[in-house]
Amino acid sequence: MADVEAYDFSDERVDLGSGVTLPRSWSARVSGEQGVPGTITLRVEWDDALGRTAVVFAALERESEGVDITSQLLREVRTHWIMTRSALDVVTVDVGPEDGHQHTRIPVREFLSRVREREEREPLESLYAAISVYRVATALSYPPLKLVADTLQISQSTATRLMSRARDSGLVPEVRIQEPRRAPAVDPYSPHQGPAQPGGPSLGR
Repeated sequence: MADVEAYDFSDERVDLGSGVTLPRSWSARVSGEQGVPGTITLRVEWDDALGRTAVVFAALERESEGVDITSQLLREVRTHWIMTRSALDVVTVDVGPEDGHQHTRIPVREFLSRVREREEREPLESLYAAISVYRVATALSYPPLKLVADTLQISQSTATRLMSRARDSGLVPEVRIQEPRRAPAVDPYSPHQGPAQPGGPSLGR
């Protein structure tokens, strides 16, 4: 099982709106990745030009003698999976309590699970829930329309309509309706992540 550790967080946090924040940068260390006999280290930063997190440095240190770091071995390093998996440990959401007096900062998995468990919403509530989840997805570098659809338990076409409405009304001008990438193999709702699955080329994943 791959063991992902996020560490060396920056003190500065990026505020994406809807109470969603994340460190401007952090590092992630991974050992036990299937097919990779060594320790993978990444540095992740928020990229203002991309409007999302990005890997700015990646390294692979072999675990013992007799191992050669080849291009084939490097293709098994899933940078996108590691970035998103580590982001699940550092992204938080500020939520308001029932009495409305003070916000509480909660882990992103707890937030997504709360939203997912809510069964009925008024149309305006659905709109603002979709906006919050979209911003969470941006923080995680996870396809946002998929996360909105999965979390609100609606079709992706309904999620697209919701986000188009939010963008056109000026609530979230940063919305991009086209999904930028495939979803990495992580469960954004569960605190217990399973073993890594072997992957192919890492760049752009």
